Amino acid sequence: MAEAQSTTISTEGKRPGLLASRQFTGTSFLTLEHVGYFALVVLVPAVLAMGALTAIGLWSHSSGSEVQPGLVGGTPTAVETAAALAVLTPLLYLLRSRTAAEYDKRTGYRNRVGYKLPVYTALAVLAAATVGSFISMLAVFLNSLAQIGVQGADIGQLYTSEFIPASLLFVVFGLAVWYVLWLAKGRDASKSFIGLTSVMYSTWRAWRISR
Repeated sequence: MAEAQSTTISTEGKRPGLLASRQFTGTSFLTLEHVGYFALVVLVPAVLAMGALTAIGLWSHSSGSEVQPGLVGGTPTAVETAAALAVLTPLLYLLRSRTAAEYDKRTGYRNRVGYKLPVYTALAVLAAATVGSFISMLAVFLNSLAQIGVQGADIGQLYTSEFIPASLLFVVFGLAVWYVLWLAKGRDASKSFIGLTSVMYSTWRAWRISR
C-alpha cells in the first residue's frame, strides 16, 4: 500500500514537468510556423511584384518600347514566377490556417515577443518597399515636369517604362502593408489578403496563357 502510494506521488510529481515540456515544445513549433508565415507574407508579394514586372517587360518588348533596366533587370522568367506562386500561395494558406487555430488555444500568445517580432519585422520590410516605390513614382513625376518643353523629350515613354512598374510595386506592397498593419492591431483580414493574392496570381496566369 505504501509502495503504491509512493509510486502515485512520484508520478504526480513528474506530471507538471512533462506538461511544461510539452507546452514548451508546442509553443516553440507555433513560433516557428508563425515566423514562416510572415516570411511568406513578405515573399509572396515580392514574387507577385516580380511577376508583374515580367509581364510589363513582355508587353513592352512586344509593343516596341523599353522598360527601365533597373526595375526589370534580373526578374525571374514567367515559368519561374508561376512555379513559385503555385507553391507559395497554398503554403501561405496552410500556415495561416494552422497558426490561427493555435492562437485561439494559447491565450496570451499574441502578447509574446515571439509573436510581435515577426509581425513588426514584416511590417517594416514591406513599408520600406512601399515607400521606395512611392519615391520612384514621385521621382518620375518630377522628372516629367522638368522635361516639359524640352525638345525631343519622350514623357510618355518615361511613364511607360518607369512610372507604371513603380506604381504596380506600390500597389502590391501597399496592400501587404495594409494587411500586416491590421493584423498588428488585432484585426484579422487573412481571408481577404490570401484571396486577393490568389486572384492576382490567377489574373496574371490567365494573361500569361493568353500571350
